Parts: sequence; C-alpha cells; structure tokens
Amino acid sequence: MVVALTDGQTPWPSARPRCRTVVGLFARPAPNWEDSEEYRPDTPPDWARVVTIGR
Repeated sequence: MVVALTDGQTPWPSARPRCRTVVGLFARPAPNWEDSEEYRPDTPPDWARVVTIGR
C-alpha cells in the first residue's frame, strides 16, 4: 500500500502504481489564503482511494 502525503502542487503519477494507493485529504477551512487562482491543487486520480479527514 502507498499512502500519499502531498502539498497539492506535486503532480500525480501518470500511471497507476502496482499497489493500492490511499490519499488522505484534509478539510480546508474557508476562506483560505491557498484559495487563490495560483494555488489550485489537482484532484487525486481516479485509481486512488480517497479518504477525507476532518469536517
């Protein structure tokens, strides 16, 4: 299993890893300085299992 921790700006792998991939997404309070147009994190790929952490 791979657990991905990212700043949201690092590109996701273009190919699915051979093992299960889990992505933990933390809830973001609004408003947030990171909500600018320059900082829009990419959504995880369809092959990743996404777990939302927080609200």
